[in-house]
Formats: sequence, C-alpha cells, structure tokens
Amino acid sequence: MMACVFSGQGAQKPGMGFDLYESDPAAREIYRIAENVLGRDLLTLNEQQLVQTCFAQPAIVAMSLSVWSAFVRQAPKVPVMAFAGFSLGEYSALGAAGVLEPPDLLALVQERARLMQEVAETINGEMYAVMGLDGSVVSELLEQASFAGKVFAVNFNSPGQTVIAGLADEMPACCRMLRTAGAGKIRKLQVSGAFHTPLMQPAATKLKDFARSLNFRPAKTPLYANNSAEPLPADVDWPEYLAQHICQPVRWSDEVSRLGQDGCDLFLEFGPGKVLTGLIRRILPDVTALPVENKASLDAALSAVADKVRT
Repeated sequence: MMACVFSGQGAQKPGMGFDLYESDPAAREIYRIAENVLGRDLLTLNEQQLVQTCFAQPAIVAMSLSVWSAFVRQAPKVPVMAFAGFSLGEYSALGAAGVLEPPDLLALVQERARLMQEVAETINGEMYAVMGLDGSVVSELLEQASFAGKVFAVNFNSPGQTVIAGLADEMPACCRMLRTAGAGKIRKLQVSGAFHTPLMQPAATKLKDFARSLNFRPAKTPLYANNSAEPLPADVDWPEYLAQHICQPVRWSDEVSRLGQDGCDLFLEFGPGKVLTGLIRRILPDVTALPVENKASLDAALSAVADKVRT
C-alpha cells in the first residue's frame, strides 16, 4: 500500500519545480494559481529570498502540489492509502487530500509564513539537528531548570536524530551540554525562528482566526498528524488543529512507524529534496521510499508504482 508524504522546510532551492512547470500542464496550473493568489512568480525566487520563511513556505507548498498534480494527472487511478507531511508538508498534504482547494491553501500558507516570520523577527530563535542521542534523552535533558521554557525538543526525525529549537542566546550552552551527554554532530538549520515551540503561540492564535474564514472539507484519504502520529479524525477542527501544529513537536519517527504498521510499504516523497526519503529508509529499512521532485524522479516513481500495481 502507498503513502504519499510531503516535504517540510529546509531543502528549498532556486529553480525548484521549473522542469515540471515546463513539461506538465497540471504542474503549470498550480503555479498559475499561486501567482494569482500570492501576487508573485515563485519560480523566480532567489537563494536569499528562499531563506526567509515568508517566501520559502509558499514556494515549497506550491512546488510540492505541482509535483503531486503532475503525478495524479499521469497516474489518476493509483490508490493512495495515506497522506502525511513533515511540518509545513502537512499543508501540502491538506491540498492532496482535498481538505482545501489550492487558492485557499496557498492563502493560508502565505498567512502562516507571514505570522511565523513576524514572531521570528521579535524573538531571536534558532533550530539545531542533534545526532547520536535518543529523542527521549534529549527531551529529558532540556527539562533541566536552566533550559526549561527556553529550548525544546521539536522534531523527532528518526532514532538518534532530534531537532531542538529555542532562544538563540541559550543555544551555545545547550549544545555543549548535549555534546557532553554523548551527542555526535550538531548542525544549525537554515530557518529563521524557533518553530514548533510555545514561543510561536502569537502566530498560532492569529492563524486560527484567519483559518476560520476558509472552507475545510473532509479528507478524501486518511491524513496522519505530526503531533500524535495517528490518523486525524474526520470531524477535526482544522483551525484549532493548525494553531496547535505551529507550537507542538513533529513526531515523524512515530508517524512513519505507524504508517508502516498500518500497511504502507511504498512511500513517495513529494517536494524539494530527499530528506524524508532518507528518514523513512532509516525508520523502516524494509519499505520502498522514493523522492519525487522533478521530471526524472517522477518518471521513476510512476514506474515503481506501476510495478507495485502489477505485483
């Protein structure tokens, strides 16, 4: 059974999505909608702009949806068992699952990005990937009085890889503590704030108010949640959930494990980069995981799906 997952923020790059824009009408239509809604051509964003949350998030979601739309156009009857997305990728999953139409989705993502950028400019926050320590150990260490309420474990990516986020002034001492506790490599992420922490609550409150104006529909296919690793209920209050999503951790390792337990053995990652593909292969070594980000990888994914259907 197939799960379709959607990339988060971090692997964006100038020109992403351009080859499918040129070659596929469904992909091109997503970019047309995006330009109408957002008032800018996302394909022309440069590297400096794509570091900024306000540009990066809409660009990633538009690119992910364009690749997904090209896939659906060429394989319209392929059954999808589940949708999931990593952090921002959950918004792309909302579009793929039919919860929001592309214009509303892109407007929501633009507002989310604006609000998160607004908080990031007020609160100096950073995020770091920590390798070599179990997520539960990282969480326990951060509950110490010196870091409590200042630095948080926010992304549980895979066994032995956890992302922390918090106040920039606290990060040097926090990283030293984690290295002393046995962490290997600690790498700063190219994001502009302490995302998925309670520090983002001002953005969450305003996003919920904005989302109340949109028309959310039931998901056509089960959509799994970052914060619980469980399928979201059919009657979920989307504005409330999305507000919580900004401030709560991403339990990706548990989410992928649950998808595997529920029968998914083919994972396709739609969006820039191959980060989720690598994490999935680490979490579930026996499944097939493939990135889909351009024409060549789309063709490879379509071939793998066709082989899966035949067997």
